[in-house]
Amino acid sequence: MQQGHNSPDVLEALSKGDIRKANELMGSVYLVEALVVHGNHLGRTLGYPTANLQLPDSKPFLLANGVYAVKVEIDQVVYKGMANAGIRPTISGKALTVEVNIFEFSGDIYGKKLVVCFFERIRDEKKFDSLDLLVQQIHLDKAEALKLLS
Repeated sequence: MQQGHNSPDVLEALSKGDIRKANELMGSVYLVEALVVHGNHLGRTLGYPTANLQLPDSKPFLLANGVYAVKVEIDQVVYKGMANAGIRPTISGKALTVEVNIFEFSGDIYGKKLVVCFFERIRDEKKFDSLDLLVQQIHLDKAEALKLLS
């Protein structure tokens, strides 16, 4: 039986980061549509540029903080990627941020609307003791995302 985003079972699965269960219950993929805005460009510095998403106020982001395997639609082309949803504790972030590293993509997409489809949770968000350790984990996250999306 398909259920909408507002079903208690779906909301519980989303809040726990169980995106696979939520997608099964909904009969569709949990997605967000959002504009790309400028961030602090740290991802690019670390070798993993991200599209920082400005989430619409009208539709709350329901997923638990963490790293997810995603597919991203840009100008009707679909790319694989990984998304981080959370406060970015390694860099002492405070506010919820959703940012996407889009695999095999390079281009200026500031101000464009992306559709990000969430398929699988890779891991919880965590604080790393150094940016080097964060980069090592991002490398592993990318390998896991590619495996999950293949």
